[in-house]
Amino acid sequence: MSHSRVTAKPKDTLTGKALLRSIVVLAGWLLAPALALAESGNAPETVQIQVSQAMEAFLDAQGGGNDHLTLRAGRLDPRLRLGVCDQALEINEGRPLNLNRGRQTVKVSCHGNSPWRIYVPVELTRRQHAVVAARPLAAGDVLGLEDLDLATVDANRARRQYYTDPAELVGMMATQPLQSGQLVTAHNLGINAVVERGDLVSIQVGHGGFVVGSTGEVQGRAGVGQRVKVKNTGSGKVIEAVVIDSRTVEAIGR
Repeated sequence: MSHSRVTAKPKDTLTGKALLRSIVVLAGWLLAPALALAESGNAPETVQIQVSQAMEAFLDAQGGGNDHLTLRAGRLDPRLRLGVCDQALEINEGRPLNLNRGRQTVKVSCHGNSPWRIYVPVELTRRQHAVVAARPLAAGDVLGLEDLDLATVDANRARRQYYTDPAELVGMMATQPLQSGQLVTAHNLGINAVVERGDLVSIQVGHGGFVVGSTGEVQGRAGVGQRVKVKNTGSGKVIEAVVIDSRTVEAIGR
């Protein structure tokens, strides 16, 4: 009498394969965002690169693509153990950057599967045309258009008021030596005053080629070509005028 042998397949073998399949599916689900980012060709190699790219994109969006603005993110602390974020980074909690401040600290946040947040020092450059000395100037020199020029400067590095229109400075006086190409600021300029507060001057008003004059009292301090307020001694009315010389002003818009 023959006996056939039936070998039962261990139940734990089936259970093990099912468990393995579950682990593979779970791993694929967890890695999907990172794999998709890598396959897109846009995955940054390091967190440093990702932060820099996110900063530039944020600045472009805020500045409307203004090519006069550039931002450089500082080096991240190498002791930080951060992975490249699988989502777009959030910059400064969505708040605008201060475009008039060169150095500032910006909050950068990752809201991905492995979230993190850091504070990154940045330097913002804002290039703008400003008035500079066209040649070396000595203290006491009275400025003319030939003494001034325009140059591109980093406005965020200017610690004092600067100017963008050379014509605005004609008649002003250098209060300290200026080198050729040096930024002209309120700190190194003064008024080459030819009239002082309380001076009596002749107010000229032109009408169809004729000049009508009256007397006025100067209300401030100004040089030739500059504007100053003058009080008409007859009517008591205060007008704005341009200084012609130490004894004469010309009414504006009269």
